[in-house]
Amino acid sequence: MPELAFAELGFKERLKVDLFPTIWCPGCGIGTIMIQLAMVLDEMEMDETNTIIVTGIGCTGRMGSYLKHESVYTLHGRTLPVAEAIKAVRPEMHVVVVAGDGDTASIGGNHLIHAIRRNAPLTVLCNNNEIYGLTGGQTGPTTPTGTKTLSSPAGNPNTPINLQGLVRSSPHALYAKTTVYHQLHMRNAIKEAIEHDGFSFVDITSQCIENNGRRIGFASANDMLNFYRKTYKRAARDAEHLNPFEIGILTPREGAGANGNGSATTSTPDRPEALPAQPAGPMTSRTESPGAAAAAAAVKPATDDDKARRHAESQERAAVMAQLSAEVKLAVAKKELTLTDALTQAGIPIPEWLRTGASAPAGAPVAPGEVEISATGEDPRTQDQPTELDAQKAEAKVEERNLIGGTPGGDTQPAAPRTAHDTAPPALPADPKEAKRAEAQRKLALMQRLPSEVKLRVAKGEITLADALREAGIDPEDVG
Repeated sequence: MPELAFAELGFKERLKVDLFPTIWCPGCGIGTIMIQLAMVLDEMEMDETNTIIVTGIGCTGRMGSYLKHESVYTLHGRTLPVAEAIKAVRPEMHVVVVAGDGDTASIGGNHLIHAIRRNAPLTVLCNNNEIYGLTGGQTGPTTPTGTKTLSSPAGNPNTPINLQGLVRSSPHALYAKTTVYHQLHMRNAIKEAIEHDGFSFVDITSQCIENNGRRIGFASANDMLNFYRKTYKRAARDAEHLNPFEIGILTPREGAGANGNGSATTSTPDRPEALPAQPAGPMTSRTESPGAAAAAAAVKPATDDDKARRHAESQERAAVMAQLSAEVKLAVAKKELTLTDALTQAGIPIPEWLRTGASAPAGAPVAPGEVEISATGEDPRTQDQPTELDAQKAEAKVEERNLIGGTPGGDTQPAAPRTAHDTAPPALPADPKEAKRAEAQRKLALMQRLPSEVKLRVAKGEITLADALREAGIDPEDVG
């Protein structure tokens, strides 16, 4: 967003913009939640004189540092008792709790139960990214069943906590479900939660691309936002509970509570046997896990070739759609008209990938050409990939040099390659690990011969290394 345009926005008065950029990772959803909260605070004229922000431990806890409000940075899991104490002493103040799903539902789960039971007049905004992000990506209380994390490499065997069922166990509490993609809906949910006279809980599905999204197959935060856009749907206005992948606001039920005599019932959302239809790709389970039934019925993951064809097809599809009129595009988007029929009516030739692409039946021919993709359905394990430092270490070992000084050699810095012979790896040993390391060195030496623009294209997967060498007129054997 341009700096001038940002300066003209009224809600910036609620933010300490002099501390920007924030500490959060690029692509994190917490910044979006903070901006939407600031907009609501500005609209409702809530400032440091009438509002207190309470945050917990975790990535979300840093939000209080960027808001121009009185804020309390509590102990882990203790946001709710601290917030209740503030409300008891200063009942005229608005108290807003902002915390992550781990802080709220795991170590703070006991406090959550009793805050709901007491109908504490608090507003809780839960950043539900389904992972312990600050500590590196361990399984949390809302992690879907089957999701692979650092602490569950074989897949989470547990069922995630049902936050909706927990909050709705009280007939007086307000529960709202939204996502960071649905920003207008998020603002409406936050506003209605603050206006509610009693306990209110806003469950915000958010992305943690660095410590969760990439490990479960998403290439970027934008891919996760697109997943939310395609998967989450608005519930009916009169809905009494929200099914998985539905967003909405559930107001307190009519009538008095059960008061322990069993006269009232608590509706619990039915879990589907399988996830709703979604774009084929890395995701097998994202939010509100359907449980063991869906895990047992999980579809076999697509192969790398299938994903490569789908990636190429999506790019070609966008190019073809650009040739259609706006009305026809809308009809195709609404599925009132197939793309093939739209192209036929417009007199545009039907591309070959519509017959033999990723959407074709099994066994259809693969489109010619090698297509590389940036993400697979598995952990890319980039930490195990050879780096330039590994290549320098291998070179130093061959030349009997020391990268950090001393003997032998005494070089304080790694020497730059001097000739093609210097960059050549040693003869391939019999050991597979040594062979892999040598091949990595050879590719590094080849990449150094390419212009910067071509290196970037290779890194993005737009062109293979072999094609890049051919375009540059470089013979790999000259380096080998």
